[in-house]
Amino acid sequence: MDLKKLQNEMDPKSMMGLVEAFPAQMHEAYELGESFCAKLAGGKLSRIVLCGMGGSAIGGDMVRSYLGSRLAAPLHVVRSYEVPGYLLEDALCIISSYSGNTGETLSAYESIKGKAASVVAITSGGKLGEICLRDGIPICRIPGGMPPRAAIAYSFFPTVHILWKLGLAEVSEEEFSRAREHLGRDCAEFSPVNPDNRAAEIARALHGYFPFIYSGGMLCEAVARRWCTQINENGKSLAHYASFTELNHNEIVGWETPEDLLGKIVIVSLEDREDHELSKRQRDIFLGIIEPLAAGLFRIETKGEDRLTRILSTMVLGDFVSIYLAYFNGLDPTPVEKIDYLKQRLQQ
Repeated sequence: MDLKKLQNEMDPKSMMGLVEAFPAQMHEAYELGESFCAKLAGGKLSRIVLCGMGGSAIGGDMVRSYLGSRLAAPLHVVRSYEVPGYLLEDALCIISSYSGNTGETLSAYESIKGKAASVVAITSGGKLGEICLRDGIPICRIPGGMPPRAAIAYSFFPTVHILWKLGLAEVSEEEFSRAREHLGRDCAEFSPVNPDNRAAEIARALHGYFPFIYSGGMLCEAVARRWCTQINENGKSLAHYASFTELNHNEIVGWETPEDLLGKIVIVSLEDREDHELSKRQRDIFLGIIEPLAAGLFRIETKGEDRLTRILSTMVLGDFVSIYLAYFNGLDPTPVEKIDYLKQRLQQ
């Protein structure tokens, strides 16, 4: 199959190009975060609250999964119009909205004013930029003009830098350099110029089927959510995600009916070497039970020397898969017409 031809036909706004540019976005986002954080001062902070939706919120999920035990305080991602008061004492609040116009995030910002110990914003501008400028809130300004889901580098790396600068996380510059080099190779490998690449292979298997994305509850938990939402928005397809071992306390029983639906499910299992050994055993038993019922199974082991490389390379693989799925569905991956319509209705 000629993937370049499909790209030319199906992708006039070049969502593929944005994903291929991720290593360059990493570099720019890293430097933006570093520059912004030079102005920040620390304080007594006992928790981190990131307010955001969609592509902005998933950046917070990814940071939490990546840093894991390197976090010096719990990180809560709030996808809501309001932040619960119990989260705000001694809290650093990061208000993240790519466009700056996300209704839930603007409302959440109003709910935390005067209550959080420290507040910073990550945005390309919009109403959030105006309000934070008025209120004297530090703003990490990121480049605009992209679909928010394609700008995850700009929500991820500034957040990492903020936590690092304020003494809330341990981060390695060498880890970043290794990750960027690895991601450069991945993006070249998954490019449409390589017709038999792994991302296209997985997308072909998912075409016409219902993807179930499973992960261990550690490094890949946020990645599984990202795969799911990218398949939704880019691939214009339904998808489901869940994590071990919670799903073995409920979802496993659901693999009985309806039988015609089970035969339309393709499982993607995201697996990392740091997953808990008992979680790995539960996963292997589960997949042994379920694989005969499903239409297919892909077991994807994370690649890379360190956590940053492994989490980002697995995420980027899913981004490529979602775009190829759009091509195979005969659809442009960029438009999100139902989201646009919903926002229009909300403004009426």
